[in-house]
Formats: sequence, C-alpha cells, structure tokens
Amino acid sequence: MSLDFSTVQAAADAQRLTSCITGDAGPTGNRAHEAVSRVEHYLLQKGWPVGEALGALPEVQKGLGLGRPACREAIVILEARGSLNVQRGPGGGLFVAAPTVDDVVWSMLMYLAINRVSGNCIQEFRLLVWRMVAEAAIARGIRVLRGATAAEELGFAGELARLVGNPAISLAVSIAEQLAHACKLSPAPKEDVVFERAIRAGNRGKAFARLDDLAQPMESVTPLLALEAIEHAFGGSGRKAAMALAARMVRERIYRPEKLEAEWETSERLGFSNVVVRQARRILQDFGAVRCQRGRKGAVWAGAASPAGVIRLLAPCLFACGAGPQDNGEAANFLACNAPRLAAARVASSGPSQASVVGTLVDSRELLDLLEIENLLLAASGNPLLSITTRALGLATLTVPGASIGLQRRQEIVDINHRLLEAIEAGDTATADSLARAKGELQQSESTHRKLA
Repeated sequence: MSLDFSTVQAAADAQRLTSCITGDAGPTGNRAHEAVSRVEHYLLQKGWPVGEALGALPEVQKGLGLGRPACREAIVILEARGSLNVQRGPGGGLFVAAPTVDDVVWSMLMYLAINRVSGNCIQEFRLLVWRMVAEAAIARGIRVLRGATAAEELGFAGELARLVGNPAISLAVSIAEQLAHACKLSPAPKEDVVFERAIRAGNRGKAFARLDDLAQPMESVTPLLALEAIEHAFGGSGRKAAMALAARMVRERIYRPEKLEAEWETSERLGFSNVVVRQARRILQDFGAVRCQRGRKGAVWAGAASPAGVIRLLAPCLFACGAGPQDNGEAANFLACNAPRLAAARVASSGPSQASVVGTLVDSRELLDLLEIENLLLAASGNPLLSITTRALGLATLTVPGASIGLQRRQEIVDINHRLLEAIEAGDTATADSLARAKGELQQSESTHRKLA
C-alpha cells in the first residue's frame, strides 16, 4: 500500500466529514501536524489496515507532498501516537500500527488534566458504560453466566460485554475500568445478585437502579494525580518514555504555567534523550496543548487542549479490535442518547448551559450541520469522555464508504432536535431522555435499512 491522496471532490467531502466529527481546526500553518491528520484520515478510509506497509520514507514524503523536515516531523508524531511502526534497515519502512487501550486511556487523562476537568466525569462515564452493557444484554436476551473469564479483571461489566459480543462495547468497558483504576476507584464487582436478577428478568429500570447503587462517588481524585501513575506505567524507553515525559510536562505546567523550556533544556534537566523529548513535545502539540512559534524555544503553552487528537486515537482502536460499523453504531447510539438527559439534568441543577444550540443551525438538513448539532448536544452533557467516545464511534462508523443519513430521516431528526432543545432548556430530563431514544431508534433503523439494501 502506498499513500495516494486524491484531490477529487469525494475525498474533500470525506475530509470535511472527518473534521466535523473530530472538531479539527482548519489549516494551522503547521504542515507536519496537518499531514498527521491527513494520514490518519487516509487510514480510516482504508479501515486502518494494521501491519500493511506504507512504503519507505521517500515514498511517503512524495505522497504527502512535504519537504524532508516536515515529513520527518509528521512521522515522529505518528510513531509517538502508536499509529505507525518505523522499521529501519533492509526490508524496513513505515508500517501501519494501531494505538493501544493504554494509549487511549493515557490520552484521555492527559486531556482532562490539561483542561482542568473534574475527575467526577470518569465515574459518570463508567456508569454510562455499565448501563450500555446492561441494555445490550437485555436486548439480546442474555442470562448472566458466572465463572472466571479472560475479562474477569474488568468485573461484571467485562463478563457481560463478552457475552454481548460487540467489540466496541467491550473496548468501552476496558477504557472505563482502566480510567477508574488510574484514579484509584474500587474495582467493579465480579458479580452482583440483584443486578443479575434484573438482567434475567429483562428489567432495564431495576438494572439501572442497581448500577446507580454500585457506582462509587468520586470527590477527591483528579486526572492530574492519575498522571503520576501514568508516568510510572509508561517508564522505559522509546515511545512509552515519550508518553511518560509528556505526562510529567503536563503536571509541571500546572505549577509553572509560564515556563516551557527548549527541548535541550528538558533533555538536560530530566535526563531524557533528545529523541524522547522531541516526541513528547510533538504529542503535546498534537493535543493542541503546545503551540509552535519562531525563536529559540520553538513553542509555548497554549490554552485548552482539543479533543480531536484523542478522538483520532480512539477510532483506529475500534478498527483494530474488530468492531464493525454496526457494532460502532450500536455503541454510539446508546451513548449519544444519554447526552440530552445529562444536559437537562445539569440545567435543572445549575441553570442554562452555555453550550446550547443557537441560530438557524438546528433547522438545517445538511449532514455536516446535523453532526454539528450532535457535537453540541454531547458538549451540553458536560461529560467530555462521553463526547470523545461517542464521536470516535461515529468517526469509525461514518468513514465507511456509503454511510449516510437518509433525506426523509433527516427531517424527522430535525423535528426531534427542536423538541429536544426545548426539553433541555426546561430541565426536563424525562422528556429529553424519551426524545433522545426516539431519535436513536430512527438512526438505528436507517442504519439497518442501509445494511439490508
């Protein structure tokens, strides 16, 4: 396989779709970072073919249309993100790799820490994932089985996800439990009699109520503290060392927000090689936490990090774990249905959300506008992990050639969105939940129709 970036309209439309879902900004002027986005978009369109060769560096450089320095910079970032393996020597070259669950968990913690997000969102996200597994099990008529399994360390949710058989849901469980572990939350119980009875009876309300009881309040632990554990876990050399150093730099930023050393200064002070320091800086730049500039230091701390880098990291994990469009769509649909309920609950408790949808965007039937509405509804939920995961699932679903939302369905979705916004603004959680589920059923039926057609 070799890179061949087409300039036809279809490719441009696909790029706009990807940028809309991820929230990638427009051209930044940094050709290396723009090339990273293009390569990842290209691989998503190809189904992220892990193990395939992209070619030697000169071939990739030609395909990207970059000079040698910018191309090498892009390769450094892609290698640090776990998207490429660089093999040197005879028979070497650039090979497609996939980020691991550890990479995704680390990137989520990094994003939360940079943006000073409360750690409460981790437990809320974990509870949403538990509910997703329960609902999928009830829909399939599964009766809970006990006994040790490969997913035992993930508790009852891991075992139930294994029985559900949706790789996207299993991946979400793994991410939620690893986030909880990093923040020192208690492990999920391996079994619970009350919950199992509710699943056997197909009683979603009782199952959800029991999960609410099992959820552990989280008040004192923050993602920033969890980064210390990430530093130790990712110690060593190579790419993992770069991730550990990036975590260290984020923690230091909290105490020295005005200070960003030159790469050589960091290397001398902390004892990392120049290569590792460069990779760590590029990771932070890809997050939007560091902004390039001219001069001796070459970069400064930026403001809040963008979720785009995390979304683009999770999407290839979904391909690598074997999740197909229908798997991703099912998981995305359930998680997205929770956003309006959470948004309405936050309005009811603390007043109107500043993330409300305004203007004429809500009346548009254009696909990109509908996706932007979904992004805003996810943001209004107040839980960035819910937003990131749902958008990554959507990216892995909608990048499949031929994916779309039927025109008739679009109008129905627009009508429901109007009513959803009214329910959110009124703080009406019950109505918001009901309408979100109705919209989800429309989108699922459209997806099923496409598959049969």
